[in-house]
Amino acid sequence: MKSQTTGLLLAIFCVLAPALTGDDFFSFSRFPMGVYSSDPHDDEQLETLKAAGFDMIQSYGTSEERYDRILSQAEKHGMKVMFNLDRKLVTEEGGLGKMREVVRRYKNHPALGFWYLYDEPAKKITPEVLKPFYDMLHEEAPDIKVAIVNCWDETWYKYSNVLDIQMIDIYPVRDAVFPEAQIQVVSKFTASAKKLGKPVMFVPQLCCYKSFANTLDPKKYNLQALRFPNSAEMRYMTYGPMSYGLCGLFAYSYYHAIRTGGDPKWFGEVAAPIFREIRAFTELVGKPSEPVTFQRPDDDNYLAAFWKAKEGDGYLLLVNSWPTARTSAQAYLDGYFERDFDLIPWGATRPAPAALVKSKVSVETGMEPWEVMVWKLQPKAEAAAEK
Repeated sequence: MKSQTTGLLLAIFCVLAPALTGDDFFSFSRFPMGVYSSDPHDDEQLETLKAAGFDMIQSYGTSEERYDRILSQAEKHGMKVMFNLDRKLVTEEGGLGKMREVVRRYKNHPALGFWYLYDEPAKKITPEVLKPFYDMLHEEAPDIKVAIVNCWDETWYKYSNVLDIQMIDIYPVRDAVFPEAQIQVVSKFTASAKKLGKPVMFVPQLCCYKSFANTLDPKKYNLQALRFPNSAEMRYMTYGPMSYGLCGLFAYSYYHAIRTGGDPKWFGEVAAPIFREIRAFTELVGKPSEPVTFQRPDDDNYLAAFWKAKEGDGYLLLVNSWPTARTSAQAYLDGYFERDFDLIPWGATRPAPAALVKSKVSVETGMEPWEVMVWKLQPKAEAAAEK
């Protein structure tokens, strides 16, 4: 009886998943990738962001002048805007009417991507307070989605009825040396968010906690050791959540990456190449938001997913979701594959002997802490013929 119930639930999810997170969810992008605080939105800066794979921008400014500038610059550079609504209006007398005026002014702008109703409302603003504003947004612009970002606290999951896009953020790289930062929380948070049934957009850490040192207890953190995520951690904090099926990524934040507590060199040498790779990956696969997510590997602290390709058999992702190296790595992929494949390293994946045989992926040389490996599948018969 239990297996029948599980099968029924899985079948229902498979029917609903395309409607919830499919490529048709956004009319302007198959897989939006944005960046918070992209001010001042000058031409050179926006071209730098586009070159890094980003197609959306955001600003916390809420003046008419700031709105006009970000929208006009986004349109000029072929980008879209996560439109930051003034959160103070949700508790201000007459705030609903004032927000409605803003919405009417900008809702038809060609660079508008979706509304950003509130930033981390938990413990400050209840869903009941936000509901009239959410309803108003859909009255005025039924086709424009509404996003709210939540951090992982006691009430984050209660806001599903006042959002269309569940954005989630958590920034785990602080003072711990690599590989001791417990970055697996980003995947656990994503898995929990997916269960709520709304499209999930993850917010990767694009900053060093030096920008927020005044919020940390110096008795708990070594403020002198605060650091940026390295390449392995950044790959984990993007590909890891993607293994569950995201509708996009929106990194926080460009301002903090290069200015306050930031380092332009880190953005250019570490962050940008990873986002460029992810953009290229989303262009190769059929539906970036709809991978086959394998359940059994999670028992051994792996993440594994498969995307069908536009051309060819597809791409396989395996992630070591653990802060220690493995001398050998293998994961059973739920019996999904009926053929055997050679695995061709893709992107920045480390070349290593690997194969997919009897629906089990094996990496002979093991995996490094938090390592992400992406392969293009090549049927073994084809590989033998080529040799």
